[in-house]
Amino acid sequence: MIKLLILAANPRDTHPLRLGEETRRIEERIRESNAAHRFTIRSAWAVTVDELLYQLNSFKPNVVHFVGHGEADQIVLETTSGMSQPLSQEALGTIFSHFRQWLQVVVLNACYSAAQAETLAEQADAVIGMTDRVGDTAAIEFSAGFYRALGFGRSVEDAFSQGVAMLTVNGLPDVDVPKLIHRTGVDPAKLVLAGASDAAISIRRAEDPRVPERLRQLLQDGCEFLLLPDEAMRLPDRHADEENRIFLELGMRQSDAIFVVEVNRFSAVGSTARVLAERLVPTDTHEYDWTLVSNGRHLAGSLSLTMAGLRSGDHMMLVGNHREPLWAPSQL
Repeated sequence: MIKLLILAANPRDTHPLRLGEETRRIEERIRESNAAHRFTIRSAWAVTVDELLYQLNSFKPNVVHFVGHGEADQIVLETTSGMSQPLSQEALGTIFSHFRQWLQVVVLNACYSAAQAETLAEQADAVIGMTDRVGDTAAIEFSAGFYRALGFGRSVEDAFSQGVAMLTVNGLPDVDVPKLIHRTGVDPAKLVLAGASDAAISIRRAEDPRVPERLRQLLQDGCEFLLLPDEAMRLPDRHADEENRIFLELGMRQSDAIFVVEVNRFSAVGSTARVLAERLVPTDTHEYDWTLVSNGRHLAGSLSLTMAGLRSGDHMMLVGNHREPLWAPSQL
């Protein structure tokens, strides 16, 4: 699923905006698209800093769309009493830095938000901001065009162009105001929303200094990438934190393909091998038991990855052993 979070703020001491109309148009355009079933949309209103953090933590969005007011170097949220609460670009960048694992696109549909967008380009694959004041109608039309295109599977760059085209079609004067910024190494012409997909994560991991340099180079070279979710490993929630993850470079025994695999280091070797086999090989493999092999040594399936002595970036082989040789007589 692609998670879209719409954040709206219109403090009492600012001029009114048509926040409801923009939200409605975004939801409407996505509903009309052929990928509507792949989107989950959540809206939050009168957003405070505390509410912003709550929504980012609880929803884990792939796309964040902010609609509201902006000033030089800051966007404007609300206080609990409904008054303006400016949030500087440094503070915004710090907040979003904790959620870069799943963030793909951020849209700051607010006046003078391009500077904030530049800051957030370190935290998301692509960010859209406004270089000047943007009118209410222009903000709505841009959003409608942008999200319609995303809903039909267009790239972020194409969707951005379609959003700008809506301003031209409607004769609005804000055509040059929206600005698309992207993370270094990301091509927005090839960036298509895919939820927390392996391809999307691969892009971010190639830029992540926590990933071993050799693996980052493999990812940059187009190596296949797999993420094994904690749910697949049946791990308790307390083991699901990002710092518990480990990277394995997996070389398939009968293939030249190389896969970089990210799993939780508390995962059992046997469970990891089984889930990998389900992802990497045909489904008619029920006659095999699968195991991981490191330096020619078969790892005991009951061990965790950590107990097996694996470190981030270790090279593995996935090996399938027949549960029962094909030539063995049937058991009566």
